[in-house]
Amino acid sequence: MNIQLMNVAVDIIEQRLAPLANVLTRNNHITAMRDSFALAMPFVIVGSLLVPILFPPVSIDGASRFGQVYLLLRPILLQTFQLTIGLVALIVAFGASASLAKQYRLPERLCGLTGCLAFLLFIGFRETAVSNVYLGGMGIFTALISSTYSIEIIRFFYKKGWCIRLPDEVPLMTRNGFQLLIPLLVVMLSISVMNAILLQTTGRIVPELISEAVRPLVLASDTLMAVLISLLICNLLWFIGIHGALIITGIMNPFWMTYLFENQQALAAGSPTLPHIYLQGFWDFYLLIGGIGSTLPLVLMAMRSRSRQLKSVAKIGLLPSLFNINEPILFGFPVIMNPVFLLPFLFVPLINACIAWYLTQLGILDRAVAMLPWSMPSPLGAAWSANGSWKNLCMSLFAMFNAWMLYRPFFKVYERQLAETER
Repeated sequence: MNIQLMNVAVDIIEQRLAPLANVLTRNNHITAMRDSFALAMPFVIVGSLLVPILFPPVSIDGASRFGQVYLLLRPILLQTFQLTIGLVALIVAFGASASLAKQYRLPERLCGLTGCLAFLLFIGFRETAVSNVYLGGMGIFTALISSTYSIEIIRFFYKKGWCIRLPDEVPLMTRNGFQLLIPLLVVMLSISVMNAILLQTTGRIVPELISEAVRPLVLASDTLMAVLISLLICNLLWFIGIHGALIITGIMNPFWMTYLFENQQALAAGSPTLPHIYLQGFWDFYLLIGGIGSTLPLVLMAMRSRSRQLKSVAKIGLLPSLFNINEPILFGFPVIMNPVFLLPFLFVPLINACIAWYLTQLGILDRAVAMLPWSMPSPLGAAWSANGSWKNLCMSLFAMFNAWMLYRPFFKVYERQLAETER
């Protein structure tokens, strides 16, 4: 690739994208949102691991001995599923509130609990209310908004000094508790008043209005164009050394989590076609094979390279790459800021995304119903996230082969350059 053209491209990225990326990376609310989903992840993963058992891809004969044992165990496992997946919005509310409070140097646990109470008030929580469905994936956007609202109110009151301050001799927890009393009262009363006004004027509660407002955005985010744009921005940022995945996943997590629960609901209802394609499983196991840029084939090629540098880096990077960690490759080859690898680094995942998207849309591939750790080997993760789909496993292997074929000519050029300098 022409070096001057490469320099122009890098300059554009650094001047236009990098400042925005830095702002988003340091943004308090983006950080709080990212932290809240990191907190919720283990609970969602535990619930997701039960999906193939609770909703098996094959029918089970209830008359057989195995079927009888299964029918006995299913209600027990269903409780675990409902109390992990079914309460995820409440966990997100606590996580976002506590994270935002930490950044503002407010008492984290008290603010986290305040965010939870604000969320429960917003959804009109009752012991048997229909609105309790918003405790799960349907309430994620409400959880984020209620957390932001409650913590910003507390921060405002603390900043103005409109709170009860006790002497330093009083124990810290007691002091913090009294300091929170006035802003807590304002948060709770203001939400109650808002709820009453909305019910009188619209006949609906806050999460219903929020769901209606964000629905066009939710639908727009589950398109091939959304996949390609998010992937291109992520890889462009990574190419100049900025952790683009932190920004993109931070923004996409609320949508991915919402899609996950809607797919799980459709699966539980026996729907033949699940509603959403672009879930975290699609991102992790089709587009990040071996890490950002789908670089696992580069490692495998470098294991038998004529270049001592590439071979030594590959030996270090092979094991992490199997678990989608490719920083040793990105910085060791290097791929970052290397003009030889710019085109394949950007376009290999984009091409795989198009293939996987259209095959899923045609019904050839299955849609994800489980969230798994992103570090799971891609073929295994692709199958497991789609309820044990062997077709998705084959697609992940094909994406790996496709990446190999597309990276190979660029790898050969770079290998030849290094081999000449090492003589």
